[in-house]
Amino acid sequence: MFRWHAWLAEAVAAVPGQEISRTFATHSRPLPLGVRLLLDLERTIYRLERDGATEPAEPAILALALQGGDVPDVVVDLGGDGVPPAGRRVLTPLFNGIPGEIGVMAALTERREILVELHDTARPQRPWTARPASQDREVFAATLDGALSCTVGLILKAMREERGTAVDNAAAPISAHTRFGTASSLAWASATVAAKALRLLGILAKGGKAWRIGWRLDGRASLLDRGEAGFRVLTGGVSSYLADPFPFRHRGRGFIFVEQYLYSKKKGCIAVVPMDRHGVAGPPEIVIEEPHHLSYPMVFEQAGQIWMIPEAGASGKVTLYRAEEFPYRWKREADLATGVEDYDVTPLPDGSGIWFFAAQRLWRSSSWDVLNIYRADSLTGDWTPHGAGPVLFDAALSRPAGDFIRRDGQILRPVQDCARGYGCAVTFCRIDELDAFQFVQTAVGRIRAGPYGCHTYNRRDGIEVVDLFARTIDSEEVTISYVPLPAAEPVGLPSGFVLPNDPVTGLPAPV
Repeated sequence: MFRWHAWLAEAVAAVPGQEISRTFATHSRPLPLGVRLLLDLERTIYRLERDGATEPAEPAILALALQGGDVPDVVVDLGGDGVPPAGRRVLTPLFNGIPGEIGVMAALTERREILVELHDTARPQRPWTARPASQDREVFAATLDGALSCTVGLILKAMREERGTAVDNAAAPISAHTRFGTASSLAWASATVAAKALRLLGILAKGGKAWRIGWRLDGRASLLDRGEAGFRVLTGGVSSYLADPFPFRHRGRGFIFVEQYLYSKKKGCIAVVPMDRHGVAGPPEIVIEEPHHLSYPMVFEQAGQIWMIPEAGASGKVTLYRAEEFPYRWKREADLATGVEDYDVTPLPDGSGIWFFAAQRLWRSSSWDVLNIYRADSLTGDWTPHGAGPVLFDAALSRPAGDFIRRDGQILRPVQDCARGYGCAVTFCRIDELDAFQFVQTAVGRIRAGPYGCHTYNRRDGIEVVDLFARTIDSEEVTISYVPLPAAEPVGLPSGFVLPNDPVTGLPAPV
């Protein structure tokens, strides 16, 4: 009985009119002792919170009423022992085909992506799916927290969207359990420690990785039109890094707003990089600093005013700023949402209101793999969550990577691909359908930046910007390509890509 079970029970019980009870499977399947010891060790070494998804939660579960004689409307089978429990509708989560948390761990040991399948007797041919992010594939605790948090969200989404009686309660037998005991977990831990030690030596010898921004001026054609272009590179020096660039022109002058992460303060601030008339970038100057981390300075113009919605997930709010004296003085104008952990909020106006896209953090999930959409009648109007929200659980296709692009009669959404690590690449998705209850997107293109990571792309008024992740960039200019994706081509990593996950560098990845 783990804490993620309690999260699920609490969320279901919070819905008016719902009654929840519990029963136990005939066979228990506790975590192997070695795994338990490993999780405890990780939480101590990495100073992880002790309220993670796999922490014990017996009192909360035992406090639930025992299942009575009536057949329940919905059963969530967390045991997955192969014999379907009695219920009008049964939901059974599997992790890479394996029931229970051990499936996530098995996927980690084999270096595979994590796939959550929620088998549903109300739709037996179409399991619900999620592809959680792996925040650090060498830390069980962090990856388990994220994957199991996404699983809770997926179960709640399925329960909300499909309320009908099951059409077929004869579930297929569950696959045999994977053996993952003390010996294998300790062997895995030993290999992990050795790998991290080798990587640390390499980092000390070569220096850590950091984010930089790239920019180019071209009033005629974008990277998407040209297919390839050179971008000049700007760094944050030795005291900071620069990421999340958003360009803006005002009274004939060009500016690039960025996250400037200050190593001394261990947080990001919003800075502006001024450009002269020849396109030469000046030094960044901080224009917004808060007690919490800031990034992703989504800047736009509406109703004769210049606005900004920076990412401030750590504050539990989505805050709107207005330029009092552009570009250096900004005023907090309104809190668009409170009590949420929404990241990289990106507005999409239409004729009757505004859609707000955001990466959402649920329980102990990452901020990379859950996409939610909200609707408001105006910029400062009340937010209404999408009827199918969260609309997506997918590390490769969820988190926004820049402003929307209107091109050839289509709306393209830059998306961060975090399937194998934060900041791997940018994919462009065409929005095929968007209304109060539907959202459909198709991956149509991808930025290739050679050996560099990239997780932001923007273009405005002839100023085109990206960010780049690497240990060193020797050249002052980097060539970046845009590659259209054939309809049948899967969205994955380009060959030879160097993953930007170095948790022991001492350099925090931007969030």
